[in-house]
Amino acid sequence: MGSTGCNAIVRILCCCLAVTMLLSVGGCSSLKVVETWNKPAVQGHRYQKILILGIARNENYRKMFEDIVVAELRRNQVSAVQGYTIIPELNPDKTTRAEVVAAVRTSGCDAVLTTRPLSVGDSSVTQGGQGGYIYGANPMASHYGFLQAKLQTILYDSVTEEVVWSSTIKTSDADNKARVSHDLGRFFFESLRRDGLI
Repeated sequence: MGSTGCNAIVRILCCCLAVTMLLSVGGCSSLKVVETWNKPAVQGHRYQKILILGIARNENYRKMFEDIVVAELRRNQVSAVQGYTIIPELNPDKTTRAEVVAAVRTSGCDAVLTTRPLSVGDSSVTQGGQGGYIYGANPMASHYGFLQAKLQTILYDSVTEEVVWSSTIKTSDADNKARVSHDLGRFFFESLRRDGLI
C-alpha cells in the first residue's frame, strides 16, 4: 500500500477517534457521588409513588428541577409527582411542619425525595433552624449560578417520616441547572433501583 493510502487510513482513524471522544464527553454526568447510604431494614421494600421536593428559594428553579427529575423517573416507569403541585410554596418562615406532613399524605405518595444544597463554591450553607421542619426544609438560601456545589438528597418514608436513603453529591456544573437536574434524575433512578427501593 502506498503512502497516500496509509495517510488516508490514518486520517479516517483520527476522525473516528475524535467522534468517539466527543460522544463520550457529551454523555458524561456532571455529578460525582461523594457517599450514599441506605437503611438496611428497608432494602427490598419498593416505593410505588415518590414526591420530588427541590428545596430552593427561587420557585422557578425549584419547578424546573422538579419537572425534569419527575420526567426522568417517569421515562423509566417510576411514578413520581412534582412537589410544587402539592406544596406550591416551601417558605420556611410560613410553612409549618404539620402543613407539609398533611400535604405529603394527601398526595398519596409513599416516599419523599428531597434535594438541597450543602455548599456552593467556597461558601458553606448552614443547617440552622432545620429541627422544626420536616423533610429538611429550613431557612437557607439556595445559591444557584455557581460552578461548584455540593448537594444532599434524602429519601424519606412518608408514613414513618424516617430517612431510608441519602446521598451527598458534588457537581462542577452548578450553573447549568437543567443539565444537573437531568443527571440527578438519572442518578436517582439508577441508585434507587440498584438499592431495591423502586
